[in-house]
Amino acid sequence: MIPADPVELPPGYPVEWEADVLLTDGRTAHLRPVRPDDADDLVRFYDRVSAESKYLRFFAPYPRLSASDVKRFTQVDYVDRVALVIRLADEMIAIGRYDRIAHDQAEVAFLVEDAHQGRGIAQLLLEHLAEAARERGITRFLAEVLPQNRRMVKVFADAGYHVHTDLEDGVVAIDFPILPTTTLVGVMERREHRAERASMRRLLTPASVVVLGPASRAQTLVRSLLSSGFRGRVVAVPTDGREVAGVTNAPTITQVEGEVDLVLAARPTTDLAEVVIDAAHRKAHGLVALTGAPVGPTDSHRLVSLARAYGLRAAGPDALGLINTDPQVALNASAAPMPRTGGAGVLCQSAAVGVGLLNSARDTGLGISSFVSTGDYADVTANDVMQFWEDDEATRVCMLSLDSIGNPRKFSRIIRRLASRKPVIVFAPGQAARESHAGDRGGLQKLPPEAIDSMFRQAGVVVVERRDKMFDLALMFSRQPLPKGRRIGLVTNSGPLRRQTEQTADKLGLEVIPIVLDPLADPNRIVETVTGQLDDDGCDAVLCATVDTFGSTNGEIRDRLLELDNRGKPLIAAFLDFDDTDLITEGPDEVGGLPAYHSVTDAVQAFAEVTRYAAWRERDSGAVPLWEHDEHSARRVVNKVLADTPQGRELTPVEARDLLRGFGIRVVPSHRVDTLEQALAKADDLGWNVVLKATAPGVRGRQDLAGVYRNLDDPDELREAWADLGGLLETLGLASGDNLSAAAPVIQAMVPVGVSIAIESREDASFGPMVQMGLEGLVSELLSDVVFAVPPLTTADARQMVRDLKAAPVLFGSYGGSPAVDVNALEELVHRVTQMADALPQLALLRLAPCIVSPSGINVVGARVVVAPTAEQRDSLARSLG
Repeated sequence: MIPADPVELPPGYPVEWEADVLLTDGRTAHLRPVRPDDADDLVRFYDRVSAESKYLRFFAPYPRLSASDVKRFTQVDYVDRVALVIRLADEMIAIGRYDRIAHDQAEVAFLVEDAHQGRGIAQLLLEHLAEAARERGITRFLAEVLPQNRRMVKVFADAGYHVHTDLEDGVVAIDFPILPTTTLVGVMERREHRAERASMRRLLTPASVVVLGPASRAQTLVRSLLSSGFRGRVVAVPTDGREVAGVTNAPTITQVEGEVDLVLAARPTTDLAEVVIDAAHRKAHGLVALTGAPVGPTDSHRLVSLARAYGLRAAGPDALGLINTDPQVALNASAAPMPRTGGAGVLCQSAAVGVGLLNSARDTGLGISSFVSTGDYADVTANDVMQFWEDDEATRVCMLSLDSIGNPRKFSRIIRRLASRKPVIVFAPGQAARESHAGDRGGLQKLPPEAIDSMFRQAGVVVVERRDKMFDLALMFSRQPLPKGRRIGLVTNSGPLRRQTEQTADKLGLEVIPIVLDPLADPNRIVETVTGQLDDDGCDAVLCATVDTFGSTNGEIRDRLLELDNRGKPLIAAFLDFDDTDLITEGPDEVGGLPAYHSVTDAVQAFAEVTRYAAWRERDSGAVPLWEHDEHSARRVVNKVLADTPQGRELTPVEARDLLRGFGIRVVPSHRVDTLEQALAKADDLGWNVVLKATAPGVRGRQDLAGVYRNLDDPDELREAWADLGGLLETLGLASGDNLSAAAPVIQAMVPVGVSIAIESREDASFGPMVQMGLEGLVSELLSDVVFAVPPLTTADARQMVRDLKAAPVLFGSYGGSPAVDVNALEELVHRVTQMADALPQLALLRLAPCIVSPSGINVVGARVVVAPTAEQRDSLARSLG
């Protein structure tokens, strides 16, 4: 579709440093390491830079670059000399570099084209240079700036680093450490949030829309835009030569008069590259491809790269479109009817799902604040939309129907932050989100459903398994306040409804305070009783559930309830009749509206989820502890292994110990012994009181097999244990005789007796690092007594993780007379593992087992580590799209 433009990369070129980035005005650009073939572009770029900017960079007039300058700037080793360029369309607009001047120090400098200054480019270069430098063992940056170069001084001052400055000989000397700190992370995340929010705001608030496609389809889109009351300008570009009525027509995008903000393309997928380029030449901010067959990952990646390189945000193909119901915008860039204005933000990918969601919104009366259908592109993702929703006052509840996820680490971080401010509802991440989707990064096929659901619960997200349940919840979240407890007052005119409500509530852990009125109670009596329960401090919410078989009272009850002051408590209704009394569709869907349902079961189930979310919001979330560690030494181990074995491999025991030591995790040394003589010699070296155990996969951790022999104090005990292990292996058909190498036996020093725990971290292609914990052994695995979490973990997350185990009573000394173990030490180990997994995306697998936690502490007895290259999905501190 788009011709590839292969370039021979220089030796050592770090492809993983390439990134699409957002400038502060919301436009995209491409950042990558410099290459020798950039020489001509560099010269043209330098010619466009003003004399003043050149002076500020080189401290003297420097009108042209010499041939040796060009060679020095474009030919680097990507280790001690690193340069990054930012490109927009087909032009270089900025370059930044560092040069190592000491083992752990480097000098850094930037040059940004004048026309693009003030767009956050130098800060982006600084972030990405610092990330590259950290990977190369550099911990400190130095720079020299002229005092009058206030803009560059401000770049360093605002970057989030602890900057030290000195004025020496008329030059400002700047010196700062580049290792991550809480302050630095916070500054970068806020900067990222502002840029991505601005990008989505521009996409959802265009001043002009160009509709491109056959006249029949273009006419439908134009009709949607005009009938919604869109405040901007609409121009049609019919591709079949026919006229589109009601708006100005133009022959091509490039011939449209005036500015072009958003392009809606309803034409074949094969033409999209041309559309991207035309839209970019008109400096459009966004492109939505509404039709066309899904594209494969390769073509999708090329389209996205092209759009971002030209500064465009892109959605589609197979996108339904964009909707913004803000009366000041009134954008309906889709073929769907304009939905009711309200507080629900809705995100999906495919047009088919979007049709279903918008129809459900209409059928339930739910009002929409904004609707985004991203289609098959990997450009605009849930991450971008959530950044916009976080600060959007019109959005009170966020609804996501996900087929795939962009940058997994970033997704987890953003959705967690969003859920702490607004309710987030996600449809079936453990099931529906497992399908591979064109343009995504591989689907969500690897993790078990409970792992994915755990990730969302940890983030405070409400997970549903049916899309209709999203709307049940959204009605309540968008219209009513959060409850302060789980006690729900019930006013009903039906005894059977009372029993049904109490049965459902009991299963969900709710307490019902019921008042059952006469079946013929009039609306006045019912509303007075509801008012009484709203005034009752013993009720945290009130449900009015009435049966009206003849259609004579529910309408009046509904209207009266809408007028009530709910005293800051959720007021809910279930109307059982034949008149659709529960459907409220007139006017904007505002706070204080009445969430009404067809059944009490739906109402109570929705309320239960709302109370769970409210409790999560009120919990002590704790903080993310930053345990002291030496990330550089750990990264050095990983880099050395991947340099020797680029495809990755399992680490040796020595390499694993060195890696883990960098994060403060000590592994009890183990010694492989294949013969009895080796075992006796090693036990003697350790001073006895040793453990003999089989570590082969078929034997290790099986509680039904006696594969571990403890407290061996002398040769006779070890010989007896060796013989027993040999007999076990013969029974299993794994070995015969004295050579037990098939069992991979090891000798270790004895550690205090305790509970055997397994902690594991896997790098998932779709979700990033996923950490799991459970008691070691088959029983725990068969009973699915395993808990999952996604880094970073707060103290509350780790505490909850331990307590969510079904076997937790064993740890706390409340089962079978076992003593309580050092749970604090276990939580610290979980934190260290998650900190390590978050810092090292190359950590494909880390398994610590067994970890023996006793009353006196915890000992990691075994460790297995596998590393693999991860050019994709880097969620470094440096900002990038995804």
